[in-house]
Amino acid sequence: VTRRDVAISVGLMNLLLCPLGSMPNCHGAGGLAGQHRFGARHGTSVVALGTMKMALAVFLGGSALTLLDALPVSVLGIMIGIAGLELVGTGVAMLK
Repeated sequence: VTRRDVAISVGLMNLLLCPLGSMPNCHGAGGLAGQHRFGARHGTSVVALGTMKMALAVFLGGSALTLLDALPVSVLGIMIGIAGLELVGTGVAMLK
């Protein structure tokens, strides 16, 4: 699976489902949980994140991938772990 395939599938999913009242989707709930864990509490945070991603794509283009590939895998692993703990916390809270 290429980055392009994932980007197209996520884009199509959101273009088709959001007008029908769906929350924005991605291939996993960890992204939204991680955003919440790191402080995102309002729709403005999603708009800000989207704006930053679009600016990154427009101004840096393909070289943005080089910048993103420079992130150590261990940092990404820690971020995924934190998002996972946020999802577990939500599940535990629902059981109470």
